[in-house]
Order: sequence, then C-alpha cells, then structure tokens
Amino acid sequence: MKILPQRLKQAREKRGLTQRQLAALLNVSPSTIALYETGDRKPDPAMLRRLADALDCTTDFLLGRVDDRNLSLTDGTLAAHRTDDPLKDLPEEARKSLEEFQEYILRKYGKKKE
Repeated sequence: MKILPQRLKQAREKRGLTQRQLAALLNVSPSTIALYETGDRKPDPAMLRRLADALDCTTDFLLGRVDDRNLSLTDGTLAAHRTDDPLKDLPEEARKSLEEFQEYILRKYGKKKE
C-alpha cells in the first residue's frame, strides 16, 4: 500500500492546490510532485518536511503514522491533546470537585499547578 502518495495527494487537494501550484511553492518541477503522488519517486527527508510545511500537515500524517493531519508521534501531541472534552457534560459541582482534587494532589506531592 502506497500511503505517502495517497496522503500527499489528499493533503494537496485539501489545501486546494494543483500539482503545478505546489511545485511552484517548493521550487520544483510539476513532474516531481506527480512522481511523488504516483509513488514512482520518494521525497528525501528534507523535501518531506517542506511538503508537510507547504501542505499544513505533519510528516507523520504524510507517512501514515497518524490519521490526524495535525498530530505527530514525535511531539507528544498524540498523547497530550484530546479533540473532545470528556468533562464538558459533567455538572459544575463535579468539575469543581475534580479541580479541588487536582490541587490537593499537586500540593501533596509538592508540585505547583501550571
């Protein structure tokens, strides 16, 4: 399965760019972009990073390591950030209790709340 070519094309189309426009942004020939998208040529690591920057996504997304365009396995956001808020449906009293418990734990173990 050629995930990079698929993801590259998907990200380019989501940005509303043609192969020619993306090539112009990167100062490469349109045929280079076409070869990347067919899988007949692979970008080197520096070009992969430039592609991700131009397409406003992560290299992890282009490589198929994550499915969210904005998450990366290497920067910690995959584990650190949620797209939903599991606490939003809790009553105010429950959220306040959780906050108080968090402050208690942080005080108990000598950590300041950030």
